Amino acid sequence: MLTRLCLYLKTSNTLTWALYQLSKNPEIQDRLYEEVSTLVPADRIPTAAEVTGMLFLRAVVKETLRMYPVVPTNARIITEKPISVGGFQFPKNTSFTFCHYAISHDENTFPESFKFKPERWLRDGRQRPNPFGSIPFGYGVRSCVGRRIAELEMYLVLFRLIRQFEVKPDPTVGELKSINRTVLVPDKKLDLRFVERV
Repeated sequence: MLTRLCLYLKTSNTLTWALYQLSKNPEIQDRLYEEVSTLVPADRIPTAAEVTGMLFLRAVVKETLRMYPVVPTNARIITEKPISVGGFQFPKNTSFTFCHYAISHDENTFPESFKFKPERWLRDGRQRPNPFGSIPFGYGVRSCVGRRIAELEMYLVLFRLIRQFEVKPDPTVGELKSINRTVLVPDKKLDLRFVERV
């Protein structure tokens, strides 16, 4: 049950932010549309292998998760033994809190960190960011068990939406800010216009 709730929150929240950013950045939306409309015939839904092979689609989702990590902070207690990190000594039972939002907006790792730039994740010869600069699903044995399912859901839903509709912002909404309500949510209602593609 908890895993299903986690998957739902990650998928729906990330799609909200992705659609918001795509509506505000039509050139990125056009590039994504070009990818999703040319790699799979119009009369069928892509397979999991096909959709994960859509590099720009994956980059859009990854950049959305970087800018808006669903869970902006989490914590762990080191219980086994004292440890040394960066020359600092920590006794066992020390609580560490990680602010994923702050880490994924560090200008040293992500220049123009508040700008939506999916291309920063592409493997096209440019220098890519440190992979630990954004870990929205966690890492190692404590990472999200449903990561692959959540990612595939996000890819498929975004694929279908962008393939069928052009997403436009409601001009009366203005800029959204993110606020922490245990998960990162918009500070006001998001209205988008979905214009059917011909």
